[in-house]
Amino acid sequence: MVSEEQEDMGQPLSWVDSGKSVLKLNIRHLWLCGVWPLPGSWIYDAYGVLGLVLGFWNAIESSLALYSCWGDMEETTLLLTSTFTIGCGTVKMVFFLSNQRQYYVLARRVDVLASLQNEFCSADPALAEIQQSAQKRGYRLTLGMLLLMFSQYPVWFPMPLIAHPEKRRLPFGQHYWDNNTHHYALSYVVQCAASARNTQLSFSVDLLFVSIMLLVSAQLQILTLRICRLKTENCEVKSEVGAKYVKGTPGYICDKMYENLCLCIETHQKILRFVKELETTMSYVVITQFGCSVIVVCVALFQATYGTDFTGVLKCAFYLPLPGGQVYMYCWAAHNITEQAQEVALSAYSCSWLEASARFKRSLRILISRAQKPLVLTAGHLYSINREVFVSLVNASYSYYALLGHMKKH
Repeated sequence: MVSEEQEDMGQPLSWVDSGKSVLKLNIRHLWLCGVWPLPGSWIYDAYGVLGLVLGFWNAIESSLALYSCWGDMEETTLLLTSTFTIGCGTVKMVFFLSNQRQYYVLARRVDVLASLQNEFCSADPALAEIQQSAQKRGYRLTLGMLLLMFSQYPVWFPMPLIAHPEKRRLPFGQHYWDNNTHHYALSYVVQCAASARNTQLSFSVDLLFVSIMLLVSAQLQILTLRICRLKTENCEVKSEVGAKYVKGTPGYICDKMYENLCLCIETHQKILRFVKELETTMSYVVITQFGCSVIVVCVALFQATYGTDFTGVLKCAFYLPLPGGQVYMYCWAAHNITEQAQEVALSAYSCSWLEASARFKRSLRILISRAQKPLVLTAGHLYSINREVFVSLVNASYSYYALLGHMKKH
């Protein structure tokens, strides 16, 4: 029975299923990028393969261009900005396609997680507001970041045609071996298509994980309030004649408190298991994004500072906030989970544990002990994802930028 349930969880979502999911926008955008079939067909599979081919073609083209322009600091840094940005999307595509089933399972379990405490949210508008706010925040963040990425295309794509119409320059890597004379129009279209698809895919995968982390944080916040309210919803009951008392509290109230505490512990365990599964799925994607963002921020900042071509400076200046934003989204959302997980332990002290039964106190101690263990997501199972890591990555980018500036001056 369990294996059959696991098999069902790993099946691709249909278009109708995706419309009911809390991750509707994320899933359908990944479908548009060619990596999430709803369901698939041979045409859709061919579309996905085409995207993969474009990514690898761009990697080969960029490698040849880097080899040709090596030594020209300005051309090299401008090319590295686009190469690592597009290449990051290709790597994420490979991760996704090689592990599609795990993403399907994750998407289905997110919906289960979102409905985990629906019974309590329906009875309390304050709890329902927390859950709805998290879903709206994820939707708005996804839509806003994707539109922000779209705003880069009018700056990067037509700029060579506007600024240097006579030089027949390409938007990203130049063909130094033939001065862009052979198949210029085809190369131009291919570079634009590869860039648009891979950057959208890269952001879409990031926003999928960030939206999930926002939902996890909301579930932990709801759980915290449930534990705090064990005193208010269970102890304000009038005493009945003949009721058994446990240290001044009627026994049936203690039993009810204990049952609700057990439900809270069960919810906490389910959230912890989900977070571990989320970490397994996203860990290598995050370390890839962190590495690429450090390099891209470094070279884009160098180009924006020392570049002599105004168009290159303009493009890098406009693009510079985006790779930093991708890193910050991860660190901010993961840090919120860690903070909310710590609040679960603190909330236990706010319930009516003094008047509770002995078994309630024993169970509460177990909950506190488990909640005091930091709930930390990692990148590549190596680095913790939090705000301190974001600061350290920014410092690393600036250090590399300073090194490049020193090399240029000498």
